[in-house]
Amino acid sequence: MAEFRIGTCSWADRSLLSSGWYPKGANNAALRLRHYSLHFNCVEVNSTFYAIPAQREIYLWMARTPPDFLFSVKAFALLTLHALPIENLPRWLSGQVKNGKKLVTLYDLPRATRRKLLDAFLELITVLHSAGRLGYLLFQLPPRIHFEDRWLLYLKRLRELTLPLPIAVEVRHRSWLEEGASERFLDFLRDENVAYVAVDEPELSWTVPPLWPLTASWGTVVRLHGRNVSGWRKAGASVEERFSYLYTTEELAQWKDQALLAAQSVPRIFIMFNNCYRDCAVKNALQMKAMLGLAPWGETAVQAKLSPLDGGSSGSEDL
Repeated sequence: MAEFRIGTCSWADRSLLSSGWYPKGANNAALRLRHYSLHFNCVEVNSTFYAIPAQREIYLWMARTPPDFLFSVKAFALLTLHALPIENLPRWLSGQVKNGKKLVTLYDLPRATRRKLLDAFLELITVLHSAGRLGYLLFQLPPRIHFEDRWLLYLKRLRELTLPLPIAVEVRHRSWLEEGASERFLDFLRDENVAYVAVDEPELSWTVPPLWPLTASWGTVVRLHGRNVSGWRKAGASVEERFSYLYTTEELAQWKDQALLAAQSVPRIFIMFNNCYRDCAVKNALQMKAMLGLAPWGETAVQAKLSPLDGGSSGSEDL
């Protein structure tokens, strides 16, 4: 029996809050998360990419949701080689940035501090994992990171330091899936029991094709970013411009069929919608649930099990 986990890659972004999807009475963080968990059995936490939360927040998330509700967590930006404003760093860390930069990367920190940063982040994630409430920890690389040996070494080091957490890796440049790189990359993921994140996104010269190789025994992940080609091509486009997209039934059916195939090989399938503009993501997530025969609107999302036949720098030393 495969378990389907369907949800969105945020539950509190501003455009969703203004869309009218939440009832008027859900006017605070606790009530919004409780309302969300009436319809979905998982969510991907996006805020952890921008700032490391206080441990108290982790416990509040768990307290406000059913005991089988899962939180998947997007790794802190510096750990995935993104740049971040210095004011987003933990207070204990901001004074250690080299050269007083306002926009910093992992390599603006002393090497010993990089490890402390990872350990501080993982301490929080371990709270979820120990409680049985962690779906996966997502490491999403930026598009500028092309396939190179040093980045493969970096991912290997991350895997070593994050054991035994279930981790998933999303690459955002097609060089990782091209001849000469794909086999090495996917073999690494299989050897380390790391999930490859399949993506649905606009077809551009650099974007990743919609392939879904299964590389982890614990499960698999697909993230649907929408197909807003003009928004992705526009220089300096806002998040809302990039992710304003509502999938059609026909477009979702392609992934539903692949999900049912995946269910014959792995025990848990995450289908996560990142077209987070207004209520596009929640609408499509509910639609996908219905297509897979899962609990509809207004019912708790405990009914998650279906049979597959049911219709419905130098890398390794960076950390």
